[in-house]
Amino acid sequence: MPDASPQTDLEAEFDTLMARAGVTVPPALRPGALAAFADLRGQLALLHAPMAHTSEPAHVFRAAVR
Repeated sequence: MPDASPQTDLEAEFDTLMARAGVTVPPALRPGALAAFADLRGQLALLHAPMAHTSEPAHVFRAAVR
C-alpha cells in the first residue's frame, strides 16, 4: 500500500480536527480553509523551533500612554 501524500495527510488532520470541534466547513470554503490550516501548521513549526538568544529583538519599543 503506497504512503499517503502530505496533502492527503493534511486534509485528514483538518477533517479530524473539524469533526472533533463540531465544525462543518462548506465545500466552497474548504480550499481556503485548507490553505489557511497549512499556513498555520507552518507557522506553529517555526514558533516551536529552537532559537538562539540572538534571535530576540535587540530593542523593544513602547508607545507612550497619555
